[in-house]
Amino acid sequence: MPVAAQPLPQQIAAHLRDLIIHDILKPGERIREVPLAEELNVSRTPLRDALKILAVERLVDLAPNRGAVVTDLSIEEMRDLLRVYSSLEALGAQMACERAQPADITAIHGWQNEMLAAYERNDRLRYFRANQAFHLSIIKASRNASLIEVHAQLNLRLYRVRYLAIMQQQDWTFVSSQHEAILAALDRRDGSLLSRLLVEHLSGARRAIAALEAAGISHDQETPARSLA
Repeated sequence: MPVAAQPLPQQIAAHLRDLIIHDILKPGERIREVPLAEELNVSRTPLRDALKILAVERLVDLAPNRGAVVTDLSIEEMRDLLRVYSSLEALGAQMACERAQPADITAIHGWQNEMLAAYERNDRLRYFRANQAFHLSIIKASRNASLIEVHAQLNLRLYRVRYLAIMQQQDWTFVSSQHEAILAALDRRDGSLLSRLLVEHLSGARRAIAALEAAGISHDQETPARSLA
C-alpha cells in the first residue's frame, strides 16, 4: 500500500529540522523567509506553516518583527533538559525490560548491526542515524505511549547536542562496547542495569555541552543570516 505524501508544510518542516539538528542552521540564526522560499520553490504561506510546526517543537522561536530564529538554548537549559532526558531513558529501560516483545528486541539488535556497518565504513552520519534509531527503539519497546511521546519531544531538542557528541567521538570502539553491554542487559531483562547503562551512555552528550561551554559560545549575540543553498 503506497504511503501518502506529507502535506507541503510538513515536508518543509522536515527539511528545516534536518538543517537545525545537524548544525547547518546554527542556534540564534535568523531564518530569512524570502530567500528560503525561493530556494525551496515554495510560497511563503506553507513556509510559515512549517515554521509554526518547528516552533511547537521548540526548535525555532517566532518573535514579532524578527521572524523565525533557531532556538538558542543556554548551557544551563541544555543541562536541565539532559537531566530530565536521562530520567526518561532510565524509566524507558525499566519498562522495556518488562514489556518488550521479541520483535522489539530483534529490531534493536538490527540497529546495532547497522551501527557496526557504518563504523566499518567510517560513515559517521549513518552511524549517528542508526544510533538514534537504536535508542529510540529501546524507548519504543517500553510500549508506554506517554513516555514515548515526551521522550521524542526532548530528543528533538537535544538532537543537535547528541549529533555533535557523535561527530566529536574519537574512540568508536568504546561506544560500540557500551552498546553491546546495553544489548546484553536488555536480553537478560535486567532493568536496573539497563537503566544505569543508558544514563552512563549519555556522557558523550554531557561532554559535548561542556565543550560548548568551554568554547565560550554566546547565547546573546545573533548569528548573521546567510544563504541556505
